[in-house]
Amino acid sequence: MAANNRSSGKSGAGRAVARELDQLKKKVKELALRLEREVKARELAARLAAEAKKAQEQLTREIKALREQGRKMASELKSAITDTNKRKQTVEEARGKIAELRAELGRRTADLKHKSEELKKLAGESAHRAAAIIRGAGQSAAEPAQPSAGSRPSEPDPEDSPSHKPTPT
Repeated sequence: MAANNRSSGKSGAGRAVARELDQLKKKVKELALRLEREVKARELAARLAAEAKKAQEQLTREIKALREQGRKMASELKSAITDTNKRKQTVEEARGKIAELRAELGRRTADLKHKSEELKKLAGESAHRAAAIIRGAGQSAAEPAQPSAGSRPSEPDPEDSPSHKPTPT
């Protein structure tokens, strides 16, 4: 019986070893699968980190470009505003000068109108004096008599003389 005991003990131990071996194989498979998953996860994480870094670098470049573009546009806008303000100022100065010139033109036109009226009046007076002188010269040739002390047609009346009239300035 002892032999049977030993053989049955060996087979029980063999079964236990086989069971333990199966469990170890199963554990190795689980660990290998877990290791594979972790490797894949790490590869994925590394790939995602690399892509994120690339995206961040691209974003940084775009932000720098946009900042530079913004600075340039701000400078252009400031220049345009300054130019617009200068143009407005120039337009206002031109309008002021136009108003000044219109006022001067009005004054000169009024002076010219007044002087034209004065010249017209003087021309009329001169024509009357010339007619009186001609009439007086015709009478003196026809009658060599002494002219009367009261009328002297060859000399203009002192009131009609332009030197006695005030001239507007």
